[in-house]
Amino acid sequence: MATIVDLVNRALIETGFQKQISSLAQDSPEAQVASTIYANLRDELLRIAPWNCATNTAPLPLITASPGTPENQSPGTNTWQKGQPSPPWTYEYQYPVDCLRPLYVVPQFQTGFMSGIPITTAVTGGMAAFWNGPPVRFKVGIDQFFPVTAAVIMTGGTGHVVGDLITLAIGPITSPPIGAPAVLQVTGAPGGVITTVAVVNQIQGESTPLGGSYFAVQPNPVAQGSTTGTGTGATFNLTFGAKGDQRVILANQESAIMCYIRQVLDWNVMDPMFLDAYMLLLSSRIVMALRGDAGLANSQLQKANSIVIEARKADGNEGLTINNVTPDWIRIRGIDYPTDLGWTPNIQFDWGDTLTLY
Repeated sequence: MATIVDLVNRALIETGFQKQISSLAQDSPEAQVASTIYANLRDELLRIAPWNCATNTAPLPLITASPGTPENQSPGTNTWQKGQPSPPWTYEYQYPVDCLRPLYVVPQFQTGFMSGIPITTAVTGGMAAFWNGPPVRFKVGIDQFFPVTAAVIMTGGTGHVVGDLITLAIGPITSPPIGAPAVLQVTGAPGGVITTVAVVNQIQGESTPLGGSYFAVQPNPVAQGSTTGTGTGATFNLTFGAKGDQRVILANQESAIMCYIRQVLDWNVMDPMFLDAYMLLLSSRIVMALRGDAGLANSQLQKANSIVIEARKADGNEGLTINNVTPDWIRIRGIDYPTDLGWTPNIQFDWGDTLTLY
């Protein structure tokens, strides 16, 4: 079972340190350096290659849509206004809180069941429904919202249990969107009645959870919308923080699903090549911080880069990789086949850089 202490000790051995650590909280230069840098280095390395061990897919919570869409049937405006997706995009979604690198948006083209003449006499039904088509274009941006910082129960409802996630209510689709509602986690519910809740954080790294993405402070009380459980009838008084920036995903895809590199915290989920590259990256930073040996640090970084390149090869071999490229003389005629985007995280071979040497 891999632990961060194991990886730090491997990194120390790799660069000739005689000391080992037993904990990141240990009072030693090695432990102090490692505890300061390990989390940022982990996320940096996760971003640098399309690691299969960190690839996650999840639906994106909608923030707002352009007037005239099924999600926003309010009257259009003469000019663009805040509260609408940034032009020329139609939909604005929340940036996943555990996302380190967006890869692609899955198209929501559910093709349904196959029909026609069966290819064998054994076919009695149809093929399962599936999604088809190339990934959808998207862009990462920022928008400004009022976040929820706390929630007080006004009505505890019935049928709730600890751990339920409650998404608060939104307005009717005939009114301009209010933004993405906050999500609350039930932390106390004796007899099914909610007594305490916690705000689910929407911004990675915030010490005080900031929930939701509201364009304006909402009047209290706010009712329960949906829930992962079966409880009903809860209402809450919300406390809002100051308006601030949040990252968003902009796309022209309704009900978007995103595939992205997730912030993986469980070392046992990580690929062996990732762990080796991570150990080498740690060793380069530790030796530079404690010895100032740029030559040895660069040697470790070069070995880490070699593993990253091998990981990218493995990624291509472990999935469907499409290498088709539409020639310029065809593209100039307005034809650009969707196979250029491919069904792979390595869209247009945008694999990112390698680790920078000293």
